[in-house]
Amino acid sequence: MQLIAPYSIIPGGNFAGYFHPAHLADLRASGLTDDTIRAAGIYSIRPCDIAHFFRGTVPAEIETALCFSYQGGDFARIKLFPALGKMKYSQPPGTGARLYMPFAVDDGPLYVCEGEKKTLAAFQAGLNAVGIGGLWNWLSGGRPIDDLKLIEWDGREVTVIPDSDVFNRADLLRAVYALGRELQNRGASVYVAQIPQAGAAKIGLDDFIVAGGVVDRLEVFALSHRVFKGCAYWHGQWKFRKALKEAA
Repeated sequence: MQLIAPYSIIPGGNFAGYFHPAHLADLRASGLTDDTIRAAGIYSIRPCDIAHFFRGTVPAEIETALCFSYQGGDFARIKLFPALGKMKYSQPPGTGARLYMPFAVDDGPLYVCEGEKKTLAAFQAGLNAVGIGGLWNWLSGGRPIDDLKLIEWDGREVTVIPDSDVFNRADLLRAVYALGRELQNRGASVYVAQIPQAGAAKIGLDDFIVAGGVVDRLEVFALSHRVFKGCAYWHGQWKFRKALKEAA
């Protein structure tokens, strides 16, 4: 497995991050600065080490991988270059979902972002932010992940910021609503922000910020808003089916 170009280096203090050119370009496209990249501990996995991450045979299509380390140092997700079909990210076999908390969370309003780079873009924009790897990645084995216990949700204002296409797809909106209800049940006041989308291509939070968007100006909806009317009925049925399955 050959690199197409030498790794770049981001020096700084006791940290020297080595990045494949495609990885660094990808981070730059999300507007991430050297300081943010260093602080989050992101790095390129050497081609010879990718097999260790997968704990076995590496799919032949994968050429390089960019690693996002999670809190505690015992878990990471990697972005695949190139993607395997629709799968852009991967994690070690046999592991469940985790909450991405690259920096300390304060007691103020909290933003929940979809994806690691978007979480870092939110932090860089001055937001108190945590991330989930995907819209259903707050569940593992059908149950809320233990990492949710790391946050004091009771009495906190929480805004979920999904990608722009969520409001055009019922399946994605249901996932956002289900997460919102879970956090609401933990005592949070939950809102969902809508990133505007003019064309066919979806826009992530990092894209929105890079284009000059201001998060505080996004339109937000409470879970009681009529936009979630269909989700509310679906959620009741979903919870009922889950309860039956767990009781069986």
